[in-house]
Amino acid sequence: MLRETATPAEFAKEMRLSLTAHLLFVQGDRFRGVPMRRVRQTVLLIAGLWLVFALAGCQASTGGDSSAPVASLTASPEGGDYWGLVEQAQRAYAEGRFAEAMSLARQAVTLNPEDNTAWELYTQATIASAGDTYLRELPDHRYRLPVEVFIRDRVNHTRDWFIIDVREPDEFAQGHIEGAVNIPLHELLQHLNEIPTSKSAPILLYCHSQKRATHALVILRELGYLKVFNLEGGFAAYEEWMSSNALPTPGPTPTPGPEEPDFGC
Repeated sequence: MLRETATPAEFAKEMRLSLTAHLLFVQGDRFRGVPMRRVRQTVLLIAGLWLVFALAGCQASTGGDSSAPVASLTASPEGGDYWGLVEQAQRAYAEGRFAEAMSLARQAVTLNPEDNTAWELYTQATIASAGDTYLRELPDHRYRLPVEVFIRDRVNHTRDWFIIDVREPDEFAQGHIEGAVNIPLHELLQHLNEIPTSKSAPILLYCHSQKRATHALVILRELGYLKVFNLEGGFAAYEEWMSSNALPTPGPTPTPGPEEPDFGC
């Protein structure tokens, strides 16, 4: 379990154990020919980015800044091809052409894998590319599912949600949604075997107020799960709705799907 009080060295060790295999599975083609220690460095950087995305998700759909600083370049009389590729990659990065920057930086890395400049540029371009894609595809409802829609889904058996409660075990024991599986947020990547293998399976996440579940949503979305949603308002909103509303009567009225932007979010 990742600890908030861990030292940088301890954090790096724990993140390697929990994330390396999954990153290689998702982006393995991009790392062929790259030293393993470099791959592990990228694992740590991308893991940190996931958390930043989650925090940003709580603040609405704000855009990314493609002008983020890149590792400074120092000209060298040696390795002309290497530095030429690095400079081209830097220009592509600054102009928001992240895929091109990744390709150029990766070529430079293979020419000189011992120099950090191209590798740092490559990892930054990889992170920027993932972030740019995520923010561009972020819908207005930001993958939030209203409690009322979830309840109607259950009553009408419209959608068979796999429900994950990312709260701590003691919170789960005090009350939870029927059928939910408890996987605490900090242990999520250590329990991917408990999540449906199909990347198109409908998955609903919740915590107490939807903040922790937003972190989990970003991570699973980046891992390729296409139908992951966050219960709007979390378990607190679910309890409030259940205490003040009668269950809807099953009927033929179709339940709006979470892909539709008419949630009133």
